[in-house]
Amino acid sequence: MKIAFPLPTDNQFHQYCSKCHSESINRVFEGEKTFYLCDSCGDKSPRLIVIDPKTVWWVDESTKEYWHESVGVFVFNEDGKALFFERTIYPFAFAIPAGHLDTGEDAATAAKRELQEEAGIEAHSVRLFSEEDVIGDECRRGADNHKWHLYTTKVENIGEIKINDEGVKPVWLTLEEALEKELVYPVKYFIEKYGNKL
Repeated sequence: MKIAFPLPTDNQFHQYCSKCHSESINRVFEGEKTFYLCDSCGDKSPRLIVIDPKTVWWVDESTKEYWHESVGVFVFNEDGKALFFERTIYPFAFAIPAGHLDTGEDAATAAKRELQEEAGIEAHSVRLFSEEDVIGDECRRGADNHKWHLYTTKVENIGEIKINDEGVKPVWLTLEEALEKELVYPVKYFIEKYGNKL
C-alpha cells in the first residue's frame, strides 16, 4: 500500500483502517478467518496498516510504498516433501512458516523463531537460500512489498504438526503438489522461480 497520511513519530504501536486511516479497529472472525472492522467508516477488511516499532519497516521516499522485511523457511522431511499450512489470517492461502523480521533481530534467528512459533518445530540449523525483494507480496499489516530472507531446513522423525492460531491443515507436499494448491504469492513465486533447487 502507498502511505498517503502522516505517520506517527512516537515510536509506539499503531494500527489504522486501510480505507479511512482511523485507529478505531476491532478484530472480528468469520469462521476461522480474521478480519478487521473499522468503527469509524464501517469497512471490514482482512488487512489494515500496522506501524510497529518492533518490526522492520520503511516507506519508500519516491513511491510512498510501505515495505516490510520478512523471513520464511521451506521445511523438508525425509521424503523430500515440504511443510505447508492454510493461513487463517490474510493472505488466505497455503503458506510456509514465515513472518516479519523483528527490529535488531538476525534473519536466521528470526527464521528459527517463526518455525518454532508457527509449527512447533525446533530447527538447529537453517540454510540461507535467497535474499531478494518480492513485489506484490501483500500482508495483513499493509505492505505490498517485502524484502525476503528465504531459508531451507531438513527435519526427520517429525510427529504431528500443530500450527498456531495463524493457520490450519498442515500438510507435507512435493513442490509439484504444492503448485496445485492456492499458495500465498511469495511461496508460489519462489517455487516457480527455483523449483527443485530449493
